Amino acid sequence: MYEGFLPHLMKSLDLKPHHIVADIGSGNGFIAENIFESFVLKNPVWCVDPSAEMQEVARKRKGTYPVQKTAEEFFSDSKISQCFDTILAVFSTHHFVDPNSVYEGIFRSLRPSGSFVQFDSMSHSHPMFKMAANGYSSYFQKVSERKEFFREIKFQGKFSQEEFSFAWSLTKSKLYEMFRRRYVSTFYQFTDEQIEEGIKEVESETLKDVKDEDLINCNTVVLVTKLERE
Repeated sequence: MYEGFLPHLMKSLDLKPHHIVADIGSGNGFIAENIFESFVLKNPVWCVDPSAEMQEVARKRKGTYPVQKTAEEFFSDSKISQCFDTILAVFSTHHFVDPNSVYEGIFRSLRPSGSFVQFDSMSHSHPMFKMAANGYSSYFQKVSERKEFFREIKFQGKFSQEEFSFAWSLTKSKLYEMFRRRYVSTFYQFTDEQIEEGIKEVESETLKDVKDEDLINCNTVVLVTKLERE
């Protein structure tokens, strides 16, 4: 899935080799590593994520500087004021417990002419069991609310929003593997048993005529919000 997304992400960024970059909710550092290599950055990307498990993987990647903190904890530190040229949040803002304080911290942490770029999924079109679909519905509602939030806040600089979509494909077994490893945080609310029941539901209904080696075509719509400080 990320393979189809990465070219769009890179196109949304305007990075120079000397820039200092932070990835908020960086997960296992996959995106940070790709940014570091694609833009030939001189400094590692700050990978801010509270998960010790994710940071253990990120440490092994090239061009990452793991910071095991929540967004709230990270931006409460006054020492990072005007520290970054670019701050990213890729499919991670739904984890913000106190969004207002986090966004205020983000704006404080940007250097003059620095930018904040946020990526949110607006919709997914791939087979899903009913419980997961309900969870996604709640997530997409929050994304819509954040879209309006940015239109209302007072920010000294340029503001833009745009949507793009990207296609991707995978086999049935790969889809089930994604479910089992909880490829998005929506799945963390489900037990192993619930996920297995969900897979049985998809197998008996949506994908009952799909062979294991057949490719399933999917599509994701993404909202890009960009704020550039004066």
